[in-house]
Amino acid sequence: MPDQRKNSTTIVLLAVWAGLFIWSFIQFSITEPTGDSFTRGLNRVTGFLGWQLAAGLVAVPVFFLGRGHPRGSGLRWASRLPAAAALALVLAIVGFIVWGNYFA
Repeated sequence: MPDQRKNSTTIVLLAVWAGLFIWSFIQFSITEPTGDSFTRGLNRVTGFLGWQLAAGLVAVPVFFLGRGHPRGSGLRWASRLPAAAALALVLAIVGFIVWGNYFA
């Protein structure tokens, strides 16, 4: 793949990832909670996680496309951000589960 096409593809996928990532937070904040008792508001969480999953699926090809860029380039570093954000979200969820089960 020519460098210009690889750069354009990486930039477009980064923009798609950023849009999905940001939309997950917007969707969480504008969705009205539904349900009763314990499950009230669970629709907001599942919507957030669904959009984060979509962003995570876009993060995988962004990461692998970024590996093809020269070391130290801005696009190579930027392509690591989506994977790092997805990993941070997974670690936060696991941390909350562990904290809730053992320390709360």
